[in-house]
Amino acid sequence: MKSIKLYDSLKKTQLDYDSCGRSTINIYSCGPTVYDHSHIGHARSSITWDFIVRFLRSIGYTVVWTRNITDIDDKIINKSKDLKMHPDKVARIYSHSYHEDMINLNVDWPDYEPHATQYLSHMYSFIEKLIKKGAAYVIDSDVYFSIASFKHYGCLKGQPVEELEKGFGRVEPNPRKKHPLDFALWKGVKEENEYSFESPWGKGRPGWHLECSAMCDSLYGTNLDIHCGGDDLIFPHHENEIAQSEMASGPFARYWLHNGMIMVNGKKMAKSDGNFITIKEALKTTSGNAIRFFVLNSHYRMPLNYTEEGIQAAQNGINRLSEALSDINFNPYLITSIENDFIKEFNEVLSNDFNSPQALAILFKITDTINIEKNKNKKEELQKTLIVLSKILGFNLIDNNDISLKENTLSKLIDKLLGWRSDYKTKKEFENADKIRNLLKDSNIEIKDLPNNQIKWQIKL
Repeated sequence: MKSIKLYDSLKKTQLDYDSCGRSTINIYSCGPTVYDHSHIGHARSSITWDFIVRFLRSIGYTVVWTRNITDIDDKIINKSKDLKMHPDKVARIYSHSYHEDMINLNVDWPDYEPHATQYLSHMYSFIEKLIKKGAAYVIDSDVYFSIASFKHYGCLKGQPVEELEKGFGRVEPNPRKKHPLDFALWKGVKEENEYSFESPWGKGRPGWHLECSAMCDSLYGTNLDIHCGGDDLIFPHHENEIAQSEMASGPFARYWLHNGMIMVNGKKMAKSDGNFITIKEALKTTSGNAIRFFVLNSHYRMPLNYTEEGIQAAQNGINRLSEALSDINFNPYLITSIENDFIKEFNEVLSNDFNSPQALAILFKITDTINIEKNKNKKEELQKTLIVLSKILGFNLIDNNDISLKENTLSKLIDKLLGWRSDYKTKKEFENADKIRNLLKDSNIEIKDLPNNQIKWQIKL
């Protein structure tokens, strides 16, 4: 196994990873709260941890990767009220949507994908342990963690409690709390018909921070090696995880990794600013490979600015890599192990805090060499090298798996043709209108004219 360096957000420095004599690395990454379609910020986080897991496995580590699903949260409940739908159904719909997006981005399935509602009994045990240790207290049917019980509170954010009090993140208001930053482990219902679960403290729901600690405790015990997520989760979410986990069970995660946030055209992404982009919207105009390239072309810890120009440049980069493989005459799925200087250099740059931009640069060095190589055997080895290394970064340069892009392009083409047909009919140029209908019919696309100038089309096989 190759040694690696990584930047630890807790110690705020780059460290040599200590394997503790184990070949296994246990990784936990925070997944989505499923109350809406996932956005490009989720894409960045998911792609980042996916490629890091792929790389660690490629250099000999056995990785056990967990990515959770928050399927109970106030946001889900509020969305269920808007949709007049049960919260469980809302969570299932948007969980399915998230999985569709991950497939289109070629993000691998984690080893475990626990849902919050599956771990309620473990959460109860976790809370009871904290209460017994004096680290949590009950107010009516609410249970709060006492930050005063954890002397290192603020260690991840790197600020004293006095500074944290000035206002960061989601903190539950309650004038009866012992300290303003004490956070809810269990939130009792305030209305009789409120969506809730039975607990030792009455009906309610788990606090946002509790689920990750309970899941890590259940799946890994005290053997969690790397905890990761977006840097917007540092406070209060990850800060609170550290406090409650260490008070309940002792040492928590050995290393903390955080990816930088994504902006859109230089601004923080927000629906109110009209620059909120879902993954599904992005995939209408580009490919999953291109989004992945765009993400990996910046170091994971740096902020990333999403622009149409940047995405187009990423698609051009993918096209250039793919063209170098356009004439392969071997089975790309039967490639045996390869050792050469390109692979060594690739492993070196990724072993230094997962420097994906430098790794991409090596792919282009290989591509340039392929394009000028005259020796058949040498060219074949270079093409195999490009395939192997591109897969570690999560690209699929052989099989075009960008199905959603193809479907959206086809829909746009058909809609354009139908628009022309409508114009011809308005101008009473029925012969031209019929030509378009027949052209579509010959392509097994059936159209049906509906009232109010509406048109329905479908593919007839």
